[in-house]
Amino acid sequence: MKLFKKAFWVPYRETGYPSVVQTKCAIAEYCAKTNSEYTFLGDDKVIIDQVTYKICRKIEPGSRGNYGIKCTEI
Repeated sequence: MKLFKKAFWVPYRETGYPSVVQTKCAIAEYCAKTNSEYTFLGDDKVIIDQVTYKICRKIEPGSRGNYGIKCTEI
């Protein structure tokens, strides 16, 4: 039986590929709005409410080429 990992998209309003700084700022804003605790473990990992996520910066599906930030549970 295959288990599915939980994932969510972080709101990102800018155009173009998000830099590491923009990505961290967007995640920090998201966590502030949701009252979540977070700690970055480098440029591509974050712990949010005691769950570790891999940070992916890529084109958001169905968005006509807009980039997004996706956090996938590890």
